[in-house]
Amino acid sequence: MPAEAFRISYALSLVDAFAPGGKEKGFARIERQDVVDGLRVRINDPSKVHQSAASLCGPAAFFYCVLEEMPHLYTQYVIDLYRTGEARLGGLHIKPSAGCRGYQPPPSKIHPVDWIALASLRDSENTLLDYSSADDTAAGITMPHSLANWFSKLKWRGVRNDTNVYFLKGRSEVNDCIRNFSSSRICLFINMQMLDPFKFAHRSVFANHWVVLTKNMTVQNNTIKFGVYTWGSLLDIPRTGTYPLDAFYRNFYGYVSTIPTYGFG
Repeated sequence: MPAEAFRISYALSLVDAFAPGGKEKGFARIERQDVVDGLRVRINDPSKVHQSAASLCGPAAFFYCVLEEMPHLYTQYVIDLYRTGEARLGGLHIKPSAGCRGYQPPPSKIHPVDWIALASLRDSENTLLDYSSADDTAAGITMPHSLANWFSKLKWRGVRNDTNVYFLKGRSEVNDCIRNFSSSRICLFINMQMLDPFKFAHRSVFANHWVVLTKNMTVQNNTIKFGVYTWGSLLDIPRTGTYPLDAFYRNFYGYVSTIPTYGFG
């Protein structure tokens, strides 16, 4: 269920208090006003979170869910990162590298506030590779266990990871998504061909993208339709026409789901 008005109002009040300025040591090459403006946009419309050219679809899916449920947590997280260079989000301690904090993201590649939120989370989880540029593809990849762990450390309930990187999933997992949609946030692990109206029926060989289920799956006459959040927008799948179930299964690698817990934070 989307955040209630008082959570949105409280998140916006945090931005208002942050806006005038102050001492900070987090992301010195990012302008405070860009952070203020970006926060306000995303609090009012979580679908504006956008990894753009960066390989940050996992963090984008995670923070879309957080913004939809608890925008004040997301807002304080970004503010703390900007001010101090580290932040806590539930049981997560986010402390990005100097390279990540010193990067000046080109507007054509990712919005500054999305760099702070998404790249910091991804970078702080990496043990071998720093994520210090929107072009660092390998360092930005999020595997299913990481996404599930983020939700667990947020103290959300019933986290379930039913995915596989190379082996396709089928009707059982679709039925799970349909059954749990009303109570859960569900992130689908897919090959991004699923989103392309010209390639959606092509067979894939591995998963490479995360999306969030926003409209429940409807299965009828061996076809499927649903809605997702991805790349800074809300999409209907398929965008036009019908989507045969057997074609959908060629790009479906399961899901990570969780039940938001409002008593935390």
